[in-house]
Amino acid sequence: MTQAAAPSVPAPSRARPGVRQWLRSKDPDLLVVKRSVRAAVVMPAAFAIAHEASSNPQVSLFAAFGSFALLLLVEFTGRLRTRVVSYVGLYVVGSCFVVLGTVVSVHKAVAVGAMAVVGFAVLFAGIAAPQAATASTAALLIFVLPVAVAQPASAVGPRLVGWTLAAACSITACLVVWPAPWHDNLRRRLSAAISAVARLADARARGVLDPGAQADVTSGLALLRRQFSGTPYPPTGAASGAVALSKLVGRVEWVAGNTAIVGDEHWSTERMSAQAITEKVAETLHQTASLICDGSAHPVDDPVRIKAVQDSTRALDELIDAELRADVSAVSEAALEPTEAGVAGSTSVEDEGIAAALDPGFHARALGIATEMVAEAALEAAGSTVALDRRLGAADSASHLFAHRILSHLSFRSVWFRNAVRGAVGLALAVTVVEVTDVSHGFWVVLGTLSVLRSNALGTGATALRAVGGTALGFVVGSLIMIGVADHTDLLWALLPLAVFVSGVAPSMISFVAGQAAFTVTVIILFNIIEPVGWRVGLTRIEDVAIGCGVSVVVGLLFWPRGATAALGRALSDAFVASSGYLADAVDRLATTSRFVDTEPGQQASHRAYLLLDDAFRQFFAERGAKVVSVEAISRLFTGSNRLRLAAYTLATLPVRPPDAGLSEVESVGVAEAVLRDSYASSHRWYQEFADMLADRRTSLDLPLPHSDVLHHVLRTAFEDVRSQQRADRVQTTLQMLWADELLENQSQMQADLLASADLFVKRRYGGMWI
Repeated sequence: MTQAAAPSVPAPSRARPGVRQWLRSKDPDLLVVKRSVRAAVVMPAAFAIAHEASSNPQVSLFAAFGSFALLLLVEFTGRLRTRVVSYVGLYVVGSCFVVLGTVVSVHKAVAVGAMAVVGFAVLFAGIAAPQAATASTAALLIFVLPVAVAQPASAVGPRLVGWTLAAACSITACLVVWPAPWHDNLRRRLSAAISAVARLADARARGVLDPGAQADVTSGLALLRRQFSGTPYPPTGAASGAVALSKLVGRVEWVAGNTAIVGDEHWSTERMSAQAITEKVAETLHQTASLICDGSAHPVDDPVRIKAVQDSTRALDELIDAELRADVSAVSEAALEPTEAGVAGSTSVEDEGIAAALDPGFHARALGIATEMVAEAALEAAGSTVALDRRLGAADSASHLFAHRILSHLSFRSVWFRNAVRGAVGLALAVTVVEVTDVSHGFWVVLGTLSVLRSNALGTGATALRAVGGTALGFVVGSLIMIGVADHTDLLWALLPLAVFVSGVAPSMISFVAGQAAFTVTVIILFNIIEPVGWRVGLTRIEDVAIGCGVSVVVGLLFWPRGATAALGRALSDAFVASSGYLADAVDRLATTSRFVDTEPGQQASHRAYLLLDDAFRQFFAERGAKVVSVEAISRLFTGSNRLRLAAYTLATLPVRPPDAGLSEVESVGVAEAVLRDSYASSHRWYQEFADMLADRRTSLDLPLPHSDVLHHVLRTAFEDVRSQQRADRVQTTLQMLWADELLENQSQMQADLLASADLFVKRRYGGMWI
């Protein structure tokens, strides 16, 4: 009926698409709009109940701002039980903060100390639990309010009543009204892309070249990239699901590339173990796609599906290990048999013949490893515990890893520790200013500090200017409203939902300035309903926010002014150096049979660099304010460093076999070993220069030289000489060097994409420094 009626009203028809197009460009899934509508209904309702039920202004104050914190500053994702526990936990913590803040508020020195301790604890807790990172701003607001608005201990009761009312209304609304978490359409695109890759892998396992399946993969990846680049940043912090989904995008592209490579194989001449891996890959990917979301693009809350993905991933890992052992043995035997039995006679001449001797075992294992990484990211996005990944160097118990994670971040090298200290000092200094100057509505001084204190001084300074400008704009609008409304309180009640709605949508869809202006209008309306004072409350807020912003700028200049983006660049730099160094060590081990090469230090260094990179990525995600570099570019760099590390693991686990006793090394094999080592050393040097670019030690870098034909030639010659001399003891080494050569060639294709992302990273970091 709607479609039939549209042509009869052409004018509105032309207007609506413009509005819808603007909304979709700013908020593709209308998640911000839904959240703001929910807040516009629930917050005024909770405030109205408190205002009518109690004459104590503390009840109304905490009902209003408690609702604002729970509805607009935090959004827990995951299974229903996880979300309920998270919201209830935040309510319990908030209740403790209300009691503590009220008790210490009348003791100036104690109030400052408590603000410092609570600020550090809340901000640093994000490293231990993603829920804590998600709720950090909301939790701080619930402590800032009672500690900055000094009241005697007798005010604890009314304040708890207001906070409890806010929690009852807001938590219920968050669980019942539009409860779907963020990235619904991103989940849909991820699930569709993974399903397409699974169908392609299934076709490859059956020995079928399916152009339709390949086209579906290409189309699915294009739609996924478009959705990912258009998905807004979650305004509620570094939720684990959001971070895991951003990792998934790069990993899905990686597994799709590996599946396409397997498409060149001929199963009729190869071992069943490699085919079994590809079949298990297809099964695991199908299960992973069903775990990411259901048919309505909502996250799946099904322990049975989670266990199925976990079991399938473990089974895939076992198949990979078994195929590795069988591959080395079977291909070595085939290389020494007459040409018509094993490897075709053309193997000694053409690269295609060598690839046929190597594949699909090598490519099937690479595909399996990439699939494992996709499955683990999907489990993380589902809020499930991820099995310890020995491929990443993690072999300890979960409790030991947790303790090590906390202790490793209690140093100034950790971006989480630095930002926790920065936030604690900034908030404590703001409370000190409130206590020393006795400004009116001192809460706004601390809130001003909290709202603009980012992890870099330049960002803080720019945000502070916009905060004051937005507050001034809000003051002007609010004053005009108060002049027009005069004593008509009913009109203020009518305007309150609109002001709350704009406060919710403005920061994400318009600008930070608009958000500050809308919030100031909301504050003016709230305080004039509680205690009518007209436009003066807006002027007071300008003064107090300006003081708070000044505190933020000072703290930002004193403590680590470069911020989360710079820390992420350094973490990426360290990860590429460590991972490429690990890869070079793994090649040295394979190509140096005369002595032992220990790759364990390189593996551990690569693992430590990965953990720091993962933490820096989460901090970048959690940093408030505009992002100067897209998550898409960061995700490509993140995935690139992981690919290097996993390539190193693949080679480091291969067995090393020296020449048999009494036999000398085949001359051409020795030459090939030296050329391979030199090629990987050159690649490592390029990654070191690439890392310098990410760490702001250089501004540009050329692509590496094309993959050397010399390496191909010496490896082919070595393989031919080993076969012609019937040196069974050198077949394994030669084959493994050919695998290393193929990995190096794959890197050459990846480096162009990495350099493009790094160039964007560097340019946006400089160009957007004042955003």
